[in-house]
Amino acid sequence: MGLFSPNIIANSLICCAKYNPEGEVIIHKNRRITRAELKTRSFEIAQALVKLGVKKDDKVAFMFHNIPEFIYINYGIQIAGAIPAPMNYRFIPREVEYQGEHSDAVVFIYDSIWAKSVEPAIKNMSKVKHFVCMGQSELDNVIDYNDFVNSGEDKDPQVENDWDDVAVMIYTGGTTGFPKGVLLTYGAHVDMFGSMSSSFVIRALTMDMSVAKHQKFVDSLPIPAKKVMGKILRTGFVKKLLKRPAAEESLKNRFRDVLSKPEVAKSGYGTVINSMYPSMPFFHDASYSNLLIGALTGNYCFILPDEMSFDPAHILELIEREKVEILANVPTGWKKLVSFPDIGKYDTSSLRIATAGGGATSLALKKKLLEAFPQIILLDVFGQTEMTPITSFRIDVDTKNLKERSVGKSIVDVRVVDDNGNDVPQGETGEIMYRSSTIMKGYYKDEEKTDEVMQDGWFKGGDLGYIDETGEIRVRERKKECINTGGEKVFPLEVEEILQVHPKIDEICVIGVPDEEWGSTVRAVVQLNEGEIMELEEIKDFCRDKIAGYKIPRSAVFIDQLPFSPVGKMLRQKVRDIHGQPDKNS
Repeated sequence: MGLFSPNIIANSLICCAKYNPEGEVIIHKNRRITRAELKTRSFEIAQALVKLGVKKDDKVAFMFHNIPEFIYINYGIQIAGAIPAPMNYRFIPREVEYQGEHSDAVVFIYDSIWAKSVEPAIKNMSKVKHFVCMGQSELDNVIDYNDFVNSGEDKDPQVENDWDDVAVMIYTGGTTGFPKGVLLTYGAHVDMFGSMSSSFVIRALTMDMSVAKHQKFVDSLPIPAKKVMGKILRTGFVKKLLKRPAAEESLKNRFRDVLSKPEVAKSGYGTVINSMYPSMPFFHDASYSNLLIGALTGNYCFILPDEMSFDPAHILELIEREKVEILANVPTGWKKLVSFPDIGKYDTSSLRIATAGGGATSLALKKKLLEAFPQIILLDVFGQTEMTPITSFRIDVDTKNLKERSVGKSIVDVRVVDDNGNDVPQGETGEIMYRSSTIMKGYYKDEEKTDEVMQDGWFKGGDLGYIDETGEIRVRERKKECINTGGEKVFPLEVEEILQVHPKIDEICVIGVPDEEWGSTVRAVVQLNEGEIMELEEIKDFCRDKIAGYKIPRSAVFIDQLPFSPVGKMLRQKVRDIHGQPDKNS
């Protein structure tokens, strides 16, 4: 098979297989999958889909957790010119049915371990023409996955696509009503990664850090002649050059050029970066975007944990054995890892970058992270699916300069506005808005909701925050989560960060409760550490000298388990639905 393909993903995988065929790209259990194998399997799936009648821009739904088949299927769909619609594997039949129908999927591929959720919904998914199951199915009209794959050839179907084409349809969490299908393009992912990478390199190389750590960072970059270039990049002269705005724009354009022309980057295919996302499912764009960028750059190796449940000992074993360099987690995953009592028994010195995203990372957790892995660069990213998904990030290398609720400087155009859409002065709280080439094409089949979040080319992020004196974004809360009590505004995150460090508290969610006198009052819904007992007065006493009186919880509910989404976000609406009713005794 020769170069080059008119298909973006096909072209990338061909380049990967040509320039580094034996390079490992996926490691899962006892499977060590090479780039040549990845190309072959992805092309077979693409051809199998074409044989089933899948055409350009058709939708293909699939439900798998983070295993190699997710990656094969995703790339296969894109090589066939279709649009992947990955599905949350925690869905119940009603939700499966909704997304299957709403997405207009013509093929649905699923793992049999999710059959209890998928198969009861099959009879109501009238638009799906073919169902494919990996494993045992009790239904007669379902195609066996192995037969499906074997029906395809290792051959490029030559389906042309463009950077403006939709690369994936990611469904949002659906905190209000059913989830929305967010249409994200190939170009949006490239622009996000180009902006992110150029900003990251420049910020990291121009900030103050120890020589040893700086050297480790430079040595981790895929650049030629590192021994020579490393010394040059650490000079004061280069730091001054990198701080010039033109330097970032030049570097950003270079990243875009490399990503849009994989053959240009062939010298980089031999550089393998071992990365792992143990608490971030691929059906969410926070980790899905790495699959797309991994194909385009050709130098990622994805280390996939053996099981879906987060096992700190297993994650640490993988870091030690596979020399993981990039480790990304949602805050709940990081908390489990740094709290693991035997963490010091494992060799984690290979880690270079620790990424936190998918939720607010408290200062206390960041401090523990930097203490547990002193050699890392901590990358705290912020964004949302509609922005593909990163809008800003912050770098920390030690515990000295940590900032409360800072998500760093933006990599897109940003505004902070009042309720009338007018810009507010620096330091004043308002809704954060973004403008960039990374904005979604829209919500699938929902122009009304798309129009609601767009204003003259700007996307309404729905987060309340402000820009501080250094230009960093400080997030206060989701706009809809703000509690109005007696004319005062309370941001739940602020109260949660105070209480999160209480030795008895494992997790906490602060909500507003309707109140005739005050409008709303503050309630703490608390998940205690095992074996602990707590009273409301302890919460009040702990908060008394730390926050204003109106912010202190007036009531508390103690429960066994708080609900989280698959990407580690607190399901506040669910907490409100269950625990947000007024206390009859208050």
